[in-house]
Amino acid sequence: MTARGEMCGSSFRRRLARLFAAGVVFVTALGVGAAPAQTAAKPLSPNDVSILFPSPQSSADLANLIAASDLAGRIGAPQRLFSDADFARFIANAEHPEHPGVPDSGVRHIQLPDAVKKIDAWFVAGIRIDPGAPGLSPDVIAQFGRQPQIRLIIQPVTNGPDGFKVHDTAGHLIFNFSLDPDPPLDGCAPFSRFKPDDEAFKAIIRDIATLRDQLAAGHFGNVKISTAGDLNVHPGLVGASAKAFRDALKALLEKHLSPQRLNTMAVMGISPPEPWIFVSMLRVPQAGLIPVPGPTLDGVHAAQMFSIIGGKHVIPQPITNNQSPITCRHAALQNPPLAVADRKGVSTSEFIDGNVPNSRILEIVNIIADPKKSHFFNTDCVSCHTETAQPLVRKVPNFAVPGVDRAVLPKENWNVRNFGWFPSFLQGGPAAATITRRAAAETADVVAFINSQLLNK
Repeated sequence: MTARGEMCGSSFRRRLARLFAAGVVFVTALGVGAAPAQTAAKPLSPNDVSILFPSPQSSADLANLIAASDLAGRIGAPQRLFSDADFARFIANAEHPEHPGVPDSGVRHIQLPDAVKKIDAWFVAGIRIDPGAPGLSPDVIAQFGRQPQIRLIIQPVTNGPDGFKVHDTAGHLIFNFSLDPDPPLDGCAPFSRFKPDDEAFKAIIRDIATLRDQLAAGHFGNVKISTAGDLNVHPGLVGASAKAFRDALKALLEKHLSPQRLNTMAVMGISPPEPWIFVSMLRVPQAGLIPVPGPTLDGVHAAQMFSIIGGKHVIPQPITNNQSPITCRHAALQNPPLAVADRKGVSTSEFIDGNVPNSRILEIVNIIADPKKSHFFNTDCVSCHTETAQPLVRKVPNFAVPGVDRAVLPKENWNVRNFGWFPSFLQGGPAAATITRRAAAETADVVAFINSQLLNK
C-alpha cells in the first residue's frame, strides 16, 4: 500500500482509519502484508493451503501453536472466533449426539476428560484452505454449488497430574465464505446450492501467497524457506521461523474469519481407550448447532463408530453412494432420505469387517480417496478416515500415497487422523503428525483450482 503525496494531516488519518476498519492493513509486526498490486503471485503449492503444525512434544512447544481460546474475531472485535456458547454446544453434541427417542445403534458415547471440556486445552493442529466444499469437480458443483471454507483442525493438549498429553480427539471448525444461496435442486431441501463469495476468498489467497513469498525471502527468523514439495509438517512452523510464522498465521485467521462464518463443525473422540466415534454438526435456524444424521446412514443416527474389539468394527455399517452419478440426494435432514435401494457405493467396512482380496481393497480405497467421486454426502466418516492407514498396514500391493512425505504417513491401522496428530495408545510415544492420501488428493484439487481460477484474478 502506498499513500499519495498530497495526503496529509487529518485527511491521512481518516483514510488510514478506514483501511484498518476494512481489514486491509496488517500490523507489520504480525508478519502479514499486502502483495504489490502490479506483481503476479506465483502458483501456490500444497503446503501453502494445507498447513500442518508439528505435534507438540512438551509444554514448551505450545508457544508455537495457536490456542483456540486466543483466536479473536476481526480487528477490534471483542468476541472470540470460537465463542463460549459454540464451544459448550460442541462439547454437548460430542458427548450426546443422538436425538431423544432415537433407537440405540450400538455406538458408544465419546467420553471427554474434564480438562478437555475447557476451551484452553484446544489448539490448532492444522489449517485447510478450500475454495469449494463439498468438492471441486463440475459434477459436484452442479449439484451442491461451491462453498469456500477455512477449516481449522483443533485438538486438545493438557499438562496435568498425568503429565503432558496430546489427546486422541479432534474437532473441525469450518468457516464459510458464501453469498445468499441458490434454491435447492428437486428433492434436496433443506440444502440450498452454495454460492461462493469469491471476492472475499481471493483476499485470503493473496495473503497466503504473500506469506509464502515472505518465507522464501527470509522474513521469519532470518531463514529462507521453500514450501514446495510433498505435503508434510509445514516447513515454516519448525526451527527459527516457527514462532514468527505462527504469529503471522494467527493474524491472517483473525483478519479474515468471524464467529458469524462458523456454521459447521465435526468431532472425533473416543470412549477410552477406544473406539473412535465421529459426529458432524450444523448450525440451523432456531435450533442452533445440532448433530447431523449421517448422510450415508439411515437418516436418523448421527454417530458412527470404528472399534478394535467386538465382532463388528464399523457401526452402523454405512450404505454409501459413491458409485452412482453425483447427486445432492442423501440421508441427512432430507425428508424422505435417499432410499438405501437407490444407493450404490463402497466403504472400508467391506474389508475391515469382511474378507476380500487385495485387488478389491485397492478398488475400494481408490474410490474413497478420489474427491471427484467421494465426498461428505455420499461417503461415510470411517471410510474417509481409514482409507490410507488400513491398506498401508495390510501391505496391499500397488497401494501408493502420492504427494505425502513418508514421515507423516500413518504407521498403524488404528490411526484415524486425516490431517493432524495421532497419539497411539497401543505403541505409546509422542503423538505423530499424520497426513493421508485423501487429504493429499483434496489438496491437489484445491491447488489446481486456486491457481487456475482465483490467483491473480
